[in-house]
Amino acid sequence: MSEQKRVLRRRMLDLRESLPPEEARRESLAVCERLVRHPAFREGETILFYFPFRKEVDVRPAMEEAWSSGKRVGLPKADPGTKSLSFFSIRRGEPLVAGAYGIPEPSGKASAKIPPGAIDLVVVPGVAFDGRGYRLGYGGGYYDRFFSRHSGPFRRIGVAYSFQVVPTVFPEAHDQPLDGLITPSRTFSF
Repeated sequence: MSEQKRVLRRRMLDLRESLPPEEARRESLAVCERLVRHPAFREGETILFYFPFRKEVDVRPAMEEAWSSGKRVGLPKADPGTKSLSFFSIRRGEPLVAGAYGIPEPSGKASAKIPPGAIDLVVVPGVAFDGRGYRLGYGGGYYDRFFSRHSGPFRRIGVAYSFQVVPTVFPEAHDQPLDGLITPSRTFSF
């Protein structure tokens, strides 16, 4: 991984960490309002989210809207051994367990596993995003690996605070671009 990526990741994580809670809450709500109006959300039946961790954009209001609309909601479960993600459907109020990185995850009952072909939309977290649809994650490559193995037909939409959109994230050959990005003030399509 390039030194430029490392420096950018550190800078963006520091910025996110210093974000005042009230601003994080306000921007997260604005992102969720745009997300639930997006055609991929409105038309989708199975939507994969992530559980917000360390001041990531809080997508829980959009998850609530998905449940209220009768959609199937899924969350990722990381396998550090294979560096892969699997997604499992969860019900409102279902308890989560601490995953490999301390991130709350579904317990992983086989019956709740969501096959990639059944997914309509993946809401993707990230550290930074650029105007061409590339994202900078945490360096594990979990989402890139998932997207390279399963190309669709689902949509991949990133969610970000305003400051997380940068001129470039220094994409490499293995980086998988997104279809869209939602910030508090803009919806991008790539």
